[in-house]
Amino acid sequence: MKTRLTIFLLFVSFGLLAAREYPDSAAVSVLTLEDLQDSAEVHSVFARKASLSVLSAREQRREARWAYVPSVSVSSVAYNTLNPLVHITLSDVLGTSDAAWNLTNSLTARAYENGIKPYYDAFSGGYGVSATLLQPLYAGGRIVSGNRLADIGVEAAEIQENMALGEVRDSVESKFWRIVALQRKGETVDEALELLSSLEKDLGSAVSAGLVSSSDLSALKLRKSELKSAKYRLEGSLILLKMDLLDFVGCEYDVLSVKRLRLGGLPSELPSPKEVFSRITPVDTGNEARLLELQVEAKQAEKKMAEGEYLPQVAVGAAYGYGNMMQFGNGSSNGMVFATVKIPITDFGKLAARSRRYGYEVEKAKMDRDYLTSRLRLREGMLRLEVETLWQEIASAEEGVCHAEDLFEKERVRFSAGKSTGSDLLRAGLDLTTARETLLEKQAAYLAAVGKLLPALLPPRQN
Repeated sequence: MKTRLTIFLLFVSFGLLAAREYPDSAAVSVLTLEDLQDSAEVHSVFARKASLSVLSAREQRREARWAYVPSVSVSSVAYNTLNPLVHITLSDVLGTSDAAWNLTNSLTARAYENGIKPYYDAFSGGYGVSATLLQPLYAGGRIVSGNRLADIGVEAAEIQENMALGEVRDSVESKFWRIVALQRKGETVDEALELLSSLEKDLGSAVSAGLVSSSDLSALKLRKSELKSAKYRLEGSLILLKMDLLDFVGCEYDVLSVKRLRLGGLPSELPSPKEVFSRITPVDTGNEARLLELQVEAKQAEKKMAEGEYLPQVAVGAAYGYGNMMQFGNGSSNGMVFATVKIPITDFGKLAARSRRYGYEVEKAKMDRDYLTSRLRLREGMLRLEVETLWQEIASAEEGVCHAEDLFEKERVRFSAGKSTGSDLLRAGLDLTTARETLLEKQAAYLAAVGKLLPALLPPRQN
């Protein structure tokens, strides 16, 4: 698809550049629905945001996987105090009795004579560095549930991306068929103007011959003026709609290039409802149904994580360090292995209530899943009915065009034979124009309905 998209963008760029450099040229750039949808899937803001959501969910899953890996930490400390944290004198050891004071004074004097401090100071400064490894063995199932929750997040983000891309394609298709319908309506207006110009000549000759009154000719000229005004409004609307579509698919443009841009027309043959329905995937395997199921699974995983908080937690570890925390002598190193078991007691009631609360959330999610799944089936039925109804309306509109063409030809023959007035002929011509516009609108509406039915029910794409 990237190769096709590159060719498409180069095609559009060269076409728009040619339109700017040679504004008087008759070259017309033609874009198809598939080209525009492919561009929108890459450049649309909605598609890009959905893609970023998937990348974010995948990173969150990688983050959750690290809970299986032992945690290793390194810490260091250094300190220096104004006064020693430990200061022990002879009085602290011998007490404060008279005999203790005599002995204290004697020992103090003897200590000073021999250059010995009669007190003990420690922890006035020091340093240390250590490394600790901790491996959880059991955390009440929270690690497994957390990883399952991360997996659900990734799958949900991927489904939402598929749904966003489907919505983008639907939006492009809706805009596309609207523009195509207006393009075809413009052609119908041109055909009507040609018809009125031909009738104007015929009525002019009839007025000169005294066969019809000049009021019929005036009415025709008024209708022709109204059609010209409608054509100018239509051309302005087409420019705005094309600019909106190009902006949505992420393509640069200017007014001159937009005027020379034409979208592919209606297909030569519309698919019948039977052909459309044969391509529909059952709603139970659709994106939205799977997303509802994932919501239930996510609530269940959250409940298991809540239950794991009041279960025992077991971990083993090892630590090794080097330091001198008493600021005398040489530093030393040491290591140890340990195991920890944590059992919550005082929080048991709170954690149990939390687990029950998540249980209620699971039940609510299941109810939402069942209800919304039935709504999805209802929506599918409504879309099927819309497609079938529009197909019947197209058949009726085609019959109307045939009758209008037949009536106009007969009225033209009657007018040439002098058996009908110019007003009758003008009315028949306008009825023919209206019948053709009605058929065009029904065809465009049918294609838009088909586009809404199929992408909404396609299964998720595999990445």
